[in-house]
Amino acid sequence: MAEIKPLRLRTQRVAKKVEIAIQDPVVQVCVDTGVFHLAEEFDYLVPERLSRQIFPGSLVKIPFGTKERIGYVVSRDPSNVDSAKLKAISKLVSPIPLLSTELIEIVRAVCSRYSAKPWDVIRSAIPPRVAAVDEKFTDFTPLILNQTGRSHHYELTVSANIDGLRKLIFELSANPIAGEQILVVVPDERDIRVLLDGDLPYSPIVLNSDLSKSERYENYLIARTRSPEVIIGTRSAIFLPLNPNSTIVVCDDGDESMYERRSPGWNVRDVALLRSEYHSLHFFGASPSLELVRLAESGWLKAKKLTSDALADRTPIYFSNTEISEISVIKSGLLSGNVLVAMAESGYINAIGCQKCRNQAKCSCGGKLYIPERDSTPICHLCEKKFVDWKCVWCEGKVIRSFAKGAAKFAEEIARSVPGARVISSKGGSRIDSLPKSAENLLVVSSYGCEPSGKYSAVVCLSLENLTNRVDLRSLEIARRLIFDNLNRISQGKGSVIYVDLKSENPISQGLLRRDAYGLALSELLERESSDLPPFTRIATVSGEGAVIRVLADQFQDNNLFCGLSILELAGDKSGISKMILRARISKSAEFSHFFRDLMRYRSIKGLPALQIRLDPYSI
Repeated sequence: MAEIKPLRLRTQRVAKKVEIAIQDPVVQVCVDTGVFHLAEEFDYLVPERLSRQIFPGSLVKIPFGTKERIGYVVSRDPSNVDSAKLKAISKLVSPIPLLSTELIEIVRAVCSRYSAKPWDVIRSAIPPRVAAVDEKFTDFTPLILNQTGRSHHYELTVSANIDGLRKLIFELSANPIAGEQILVVVPDERDIRVLLDGDLPYSPIVLNSDLSKSERYENYLIARTRSPEVIIGTRSAIFLPLNPNSTIVVCDDGDESMYERRSPGWNVRDVALLRSEYHSLHFFGASPSLELVRLAESGWLKAKKLTSDALADRTPIYFSNTEISEISVIKSGLLSGNVLVAMAESGYINAIGCQKCRNQAKCSCGGKLYIPERDSTPICHLCEKKFVDWKCVWCEGKVIRSFAKGAAKFAEEIARSVPGARVISSKGGSRIDSLPKSAENLLVVSSYGCEPSGKYSAVVCLSLENLTNRVDLRSLEIARRLIFDNLNRISQGKGSVIYVDLKSENPISQGLLRRDAYGLALSELLERESSDLPPFTRIATVSGEGAVIRVLADQFQDNNLFCGLSILELAGDKSGISKMILRARISKSAEFSHFFRDLMRYRSIKGLPALQIRLDPYSI
């Protein structure tokens, strides 16, 4: 008979009694709950063992519901809160109080403007932590805002010359006052490399995603603790806490890279403006955004309209309706130096059709056919089906006609037109940052945004009608910036020439002849004011299930807050995704932000289907 063992009661772990701090035992913590309506601050107790390490801005772990969450300490002050029912902080995540007083204020301001949760902003503001790096900064001292009464300057410089940007940095650092810093925010890593490839005052600290995780976090802590005179970084660097009365320089604020892709979609320009109470601001770029022109016209920004020396010397500009062709400009340019050809389309042949009947070639799924590279098979850009023996469905013709050439195809044709020329290509997947130092008589074919930095004896800008006629609120602004940015790459000297494939009577062409990017932007600004378009209005896009969007549209239709409401991409069935676009005049900006904060909070409390809401998006 089997031996029966005596029964044993299951043991239970008894929670250890936590000794609470004697002085200021209660802190307010902003918890990363992931839930919109639980974004407020919660009270927690400070264990005595952590009392000397817990400051406002400290990252901590706390029990929240049945799980442990991360949070940051907002304040630790004498409190009369009944601590009997409060839970204690579980763990100190980092000995360094990463959220300074200023950064907490910035996060709150961004959340208020973009109707966001604090942790959605904090993830962008502070790089991922590396515990091994923390050990090098045990003497970290949080910055404390201390206004000295100094007046701040808010300026806009219209110029794309990289030497002009370096000169600006020298000017700003010419008469340093102890503790004041210069933060320069540029669109991408290439801009940093180009900027550093020249003389700069001091040795700047760099903050960008090209660095390793450890290097980026260490540089961030260096910038926070050692007050370097110059810091250069990309988008997220705009949140870096600075000493009072420092200067923030934002370059090319209208570039898409200056807009955060993740929710809530903040942009560098607006975050800089939210920091104007404590710092001077300086915006720099080839062609200003409409938002900056509006501020300049209102007198809030002081505009300085500069041109590069190359443009000031009246370098000749030819247009598509002049007798000079782009081929002749390229050939003559190669005789005296390097030539840049910039165009909107990358790839080889981006659209094909029938040579006989001229109908565009399409797949049975509705997608357009394209040819990715020379001698390759036509492919559908939607389903990627290959058409080895393509035949026109209309006339059964088999001869392919090119409807839209890409940069690779153009480079191939140019190489045949200019025998012996050395041709290189720069595009998204294989971008060239700068011209080789030994480059002479080099022909560079580039897609817009991938142009190698350097000086060229000829600059040719193509496919501009496609660029300016895109169905996008910022199409003209993008075209202006890219054109003027490229024109500033022209070298000085006899024989330099510019070609633009727009007609001479085009408003952009007239602005080029006047060398007046600011005036072009101002003309568009005046047109927008009468049409209730940004920057005189704020825009919100609300995406979700079609049925939900239609119900919301009916509810919002008579709301006096909105001056415009429309629905895009409305699917035929109720399960489809639709997008609603709402506009409100800039005078109701605060009310506009509060409306969407309350909307998201209400839907979160009620457990309603989630909506994707973006305020002031780069594109709709």
